[in-house]
Amino acid sequence: MIKRLLFLLSIFIFAGCSTTPRTELAASEIFEQWQFNGKFAIKTPHESQSAKINWVQLNDHYDINLYTTFGITVMKIKGDQQKVEITTDGAPMIGTSAEQLIWQLTRWHIPINQLKHWVKGNVVNASEPKFDDNGRFLQGYIIDSNGETWLLKLGKYKRIGSHSRPTTLRLSKDKMFLKLAISTWQIDK
Repeated sequence: MIKRLLFLLSIFIFAGCSTTPRTELAASEIFEQWQFNGKFAIKTPHESQSAKINWVQLNDHYDINLYTTFGITVMKIKGDQQKVEITTDGAPMIGTSAEQLIWQLTRWHIPINQLKHWVKGNVVNASEPKFDDNGRFLQGYIIDSNGETWLLKLGKYKRIGSHSRPTTLRLSKDKMFLKLAISTWQIDK
C-alpha cells in the first residue's frame, strides 16, 4: 500500500518530465533551472500517506526523490515531456504521462500533468479563478480528462529573488486530496 501511494505521489508531482537533469549544458542552453524541498500527502477514502520530496528541474528534465523522515529514498522519478520513469526497489515503470501511470496503478483519474506549472503559480484553463491582490492565483476548478471537476488551491506565496512562488498546493475532489507543502525553493534561472 505504501509503495502504491508513493508511486502515485511521484507520478502526481512529476507529470510531464523523464531524464535526469544534465549538468553538461552550456549556460546559454539553460532557460529554466530550479529546485525545492518539501512534503507531500495524499488521502483517499481508504488510505493516506505522506513523504518528503526533493524536486530538481532543468529545462524540461526533472529528477524527483521521495524519501522518509529518516532520509531513506523510497522512490525516484525522472522525466521530460516524452517519458516518465519511476523506480522503487524493483524494475522501473515507464510511461508517456503521469496521469496514465496513475491510472494503470490505481484506477484513479487525477489531473496532474500540469503540476510543474502549478508549483510555480502558473495556472491556465481554470474555471472560476480567484486571485490575490497581487494577481497571484489562489484557487480555481480544473477539469480532468474524464470531465470530472477538481478544486486546485495555491497559497502562502513567498518571494524567491525576483520570483513569487506558492509554498502550498492542494488538489481535491470529493473525499480525495493531494497536498504539497514546499519548505525551501532555489531558483537559478
